[in-house]
Amino acid sequence: MSAFEKNLNSTLAIHETELTIISENTKLEGTLRFSKVTRVHGTLAGEIHSDEGSLLILTQSSVVEGQIIGDSVLINGYVRGNVYARKAISIGESGRVVGQLSAPSIKVEFGAYLEGKLSISAESGRALAL
Repeated sequence: MSAFEKNLNSTLAIHETELTIISENTKLEGTLRFSKVTRVHGTLAGEIHSDEGSLLILTQSSVVEGQIIGDSVLINGYVRGNVYARKAISIGESGRVVGQLSAPSIKVEFGAYLEGKLSISAESGRALAL
């Protein structure tokens, strides 16, 4: 089981009050901070931070333009910007990323589009924890 799957399994045991959903016709701009599980169907522009132990899920309809700093990030939408994760980044078959990825574990599924630089090391996660 990958680091991403382990974190996903432990994160799935959440309460309804710990889940944030950004709907498809919503656009948020600026510096955004999320915790626990966040599912994005809409558009985010700016700097996105998710707390330690969190899971950021970008669905097929999501668009992110800016930097993402999180714990675990699952990308099935479009990201234009750098993504840094303490634990793992996973790009699904419908995911499209233009930017740098840095995490201890990076998974890119068949069919995904990635244009950028990858950095995979345990140090990636430790640097974000500071």
